[in-house]
Amino acid sequence: MAKGKENLHIGNRWPLSGFTGRQHIAILILGIILSLCYHHLVVKRAVVDLRLDTDTRTVFKVYWAAAGQLYSEKRMTRVVISPGRSDYSFRICNLAAIKKIRIDVAEKPARVGLHEIRISQEGLPELHFASPAAFKKLIPLTGIASITFDRSGTMQVVADNGDPQMEFLLPPMVYRPDYLAEGMRVLCIFGLLYLLAMASRPLWDDYNYLSFLVIFVLALVVVMASVSKYNKHPDEFVHVYAAEYYQNHLLPPEIGSPEIRHTYSPYGVSRLFSGEIVYLLAGKFMELFAPFHLPSYLILRFFNVTLFAVLCFLAIGSSPFRIAMLPVLISPQIWYVFSYFNSDAFALFVCMIVVYVLVREKSFFWQAMAEVPLRKIWFKLLLSGLLFSLLLFSKLNFYFFIIFLFLYLAWLFWRRELRLNKKTLCRLGMIGAIALVAFSLVRGTDYAVNGLDRSAKLLACRERLAEKPYKPGTPLDQKNVFLQMKDRGVTLKALLQLDRWGEKSFRTSFGVYGYTSVSASFAFYNQVRYVGLALLGVFLLSIALRGGWSGNVLLSATMLSAVALIVVACYHSWTVDFQAQGRYFLPIIPMLALLIHHEERHLFRPLFQWLVLAMYFLGTYSFIFVGLHDIAKYGS
Repeated sequence: MAKGKENLHIGNRWPLSGFTGRQHIAILILGIILSLCYHHLVVKRAVVDLRLDTDTRTVFKVYWAAAGQLYSEKRMTRVVISPGRSDYSFRICNLAAIKKIRIDVAEKPARVGLHEIRISQEGLPELHFASPAAFKKLIPLTGIASITFDRSGTMQVVADNGDPQMEFLLPPMVYRPDYLAEGMRVLCIFGLLYLLAMASRPLWDDYNYLSFLVIFVLALVVVMASVSKYNKHPDEFVHVYAAEYYQNHLLPPEIGSPEIRHTYSPYGVSRLFSGEIVYLLAGKFMELFAPFHLPSYLILRFFNVTLFAVLCFLAIGSSPFRIAMLPVLISPQIWYVFSYFNSDAFALFVCMIVVYVLVREKSFFWQAMAEVPLRKIWFKLLLSGLLFSLLLFSKLNFYFFIIFLFLYLAWLFWRRELRLNKKTLCRLGMIGAIALVAFSLVRGTDYAVNGLDRSAKLLACRERLAEKPYKPGTPLDQKNVFLQMKDRGVTLKALLQLDRWGEKSFRTSFGVYGYTSVSASFAFYNQVRYVGLALLGVFLLSIALRGGWSGNVLLSATMLSAVALIVVACYHSWTVDFQAQGRYFLPIIPMLALLIHHEERHLFRPLFQWLVLAMYFLGTYSFIFVGLHDIAKYGS
């Protein structure tokens, strides 16, 4: 009987390779998809290599059109050019399908020196501009004050408005592909896929490969924290000042105290009064490492690095949490948050620790819910209450995760994974009471120091210390143009279309560094968009088709909480302060973590995992070749 089963098992596998027929089909489908992507994104698209210099940071654009077509924003590629950098490369369209190209060297008044333009595509003649005779084939259209040539043959273009245009009419081209070379490349794609699948097969069990991925991310985070200059990251200085206060203090300061004057931002706000406990904990972390005499900012950065390291090692040791960590791997913006000191990293860390205790069957939370006498689990109830209290000390956007947790607990009751009885409700109530007591004690000390009129004092302090464009009492027409945009008559449609809140929020969710000044090419974000939408589609479709009522209810709760967060963030940008930053969406990560933990078995696994890996590799490219490459560093 056992021998028959063994033969049947072997019969379901293909010889030698050890892959099942279904796995072979998955690899073949992925190979076809990658081959088509290679054909359409590489073979059928021309590469533009630029060598230029400019005196202004601006945008270089290339438009294209077929015979009888007008130029359109839908047929355009752009790249940010800046002083100090000369070489650029990006892809445009299929040259064989167009008749003319328009080059906009800038989008504002600027001087741009064109040294060389090379446009090449497999199977087509190369277009090369590197001499005055070649550059003169670019016909000036509008917006150009002057065109001159220096002794080296560089074409000096002076733009006098925001739309300088030059046009080039393509000569007749005959497409002559090298079919043998292209066929060999496609065979290499399939061959590499099989080799990769065979080499990594032992790592796919229980998502073991994720252990290596998170350790590599941890290494990237350590490098960014170590080499980047101080205060080259969003608002790092105000976070550092707040933590430095607590290195030698335990109680909160008085509002407006001269001792903390330096901690106020241009908005007239100090992070010391944000209600977040991270500054107290980070300050004591600084005190612990004071004997090493390291710069404050570096110790505080490694406070956040330590938080990420804890998550990594928990993922290595726990298969359920390793799967729950999948959403952390899809965006370098998440890793970036842990590489400099800020309060978002701690809030996300706390949320992921909550996820950890919820997905582990033997965690102290589930032991506290067990059918045992209260005297045996009182300490576990206390730990659970203190952990959940930390959520209350987070930034307000993380309160949406708390809302999601209530929906999640209701779902667990519905699924009968939590017994709906008096004992369970009582213990959950005790956890909530402990959390509220801990929160009240800490916040109560602030009111004890600053009085019940704390809010009025904070407003008065803003009026006194904020820069004029940010003072509450400054007339609206003299305030910063990104404040109270609704009151200025800006419609929600204009916020989304003209100010591009959605697009900016998307990009800052997937790899924008520094004070939003270090970003990848527009083409990179398009690739992230395509792969991300494919991943989201596979994820949603898997749960919708396979998850049943249970999976779809949890999916709905997750989407409701996530969409509510996005809507509130958009409304805040419209009515209060325009903030299109992806870090405000970080609470969605732990929501997805819990959803994936429960629904992973329903996913189309091969395709889902390959798409996750694609997002991961796009993220590592962005972190290394954009973030680490372009961020201001010591010693550079």
